[in-house]
Amino acid sequence: MSDFFTLPSVITLGTYTLKLLLAYVLAGFIVIIYQWTHLKGPDKSFTDTLIMLCMLISVVMIIIDDSIARAFALVGALSIIRFRTAIQDPRDIGFVFYALAAGMAVGADNPAVAILATFVIGVILLCMFYWNKHFSNENEFTLEFCIPPNSNLDTTYRLIFDKYIMNDRLIDKRIKRSQIVELIFRVKMIDPSEWIRFFNELSNVEEITDVKIDKV
Repeated sequence: MSDFFTLPSVITLGTYTLKLLLAYVLAGFIVIIYQWTHLKGPDKSFTDTLIMLCMLISVVMIIIDDSIARAFALVGALSIIRFRTAIQDPRDIGFVFYALAAGMAVGADNPAVAILATFVIGVILLCMFYWNKHFSNENEFTLEFCIPPNSNLDTTYRLIFDKYIMNDRLIDKRIKRSQIVELIFRVKMIDPSEWIRFFNELSNVEEITDVKIDKV
């Protein structure tokens, strides 16, 4: 019980502070990589979450240290947490684990591994992004449009999709303050030269608004 009230030494406090600062710097680097490689404007709440996760997991690793009992206690405590926000883009899940791994390495007294892994993975992600961007297929586009809530327009725009699109993937779905549902797709067109006709036909649907199409 007396150990609880014992203040750690200045050196120990300094070490903990340096770990948290290093986790913050590495998380900032991860956020920069995410922003550079994200197709659309990144969600600020998600990038802030990446920084918090990296720093918090380093704190968790410091608390656990070499104690198996603490590890099981923390697993039990954290298991009651339920996340209800669905992650639309699989890349976001990868960046969550990216931040977690960096924070774990910092908290586990492996700063060299944390720095090296964060830098190398970031460079590889940048190379992959610019490689895919340079050699991407000319018939790939990013499509955005808005529909009213609780509408049955899926079959309506799906008919147009089937006419012009080879395959599609829903990247994001969000509800604006006006309760309008915004959908963002990554689409691959059958004939890239038909994109204007596809755009016009989709825009002519009365309840579909704010149609935007960009080349990937």
